[in-house]
Amino acid sequence: MRGILVVGHGSKVIDVNKKFQELIEILKKNTGRDVRGANLTLAPPSLEEVIQSMYSEGFREITVIPYFLSNGAHVTEDIPKILKEMRSNLEGLSFLLENSLLLNSLVLEAIEEKINSH
Repeated sequence: MRGILVVGHGSKVIDVNKKFQELIEILKKNTGRDVRGANLTLAPPSLEEVIQSMYSEGFREITVIPYFLSNGAHVTEDIPKILKEMRSNLEGLSFLLENSLLLNSLVLEAIEEKINSH
């Protein structure tokens, strides 16, 4: 069974974490898919916790979508390291790690909209 997992940074600011959870709920509603959310650091639930939970529920393939604007160290080093560790500990688990949102056309449109509004 394939799952969808969106990974955010996490924040010390409670409202930021609440907005991320709202994003996950909107994605669930808009896609009709069982989308999960995890934080890389600073706030629960952690990436490891959500992967473990999904595995326990029967997910063996998980598409991981970084909710980051660039392919910095979190996307290219930290997340892959965690995925590798989880894969080695959980039999039959595989991941598809997507790229960041860096050059996504919709992100560019949103920035252009802000630029053009001034």
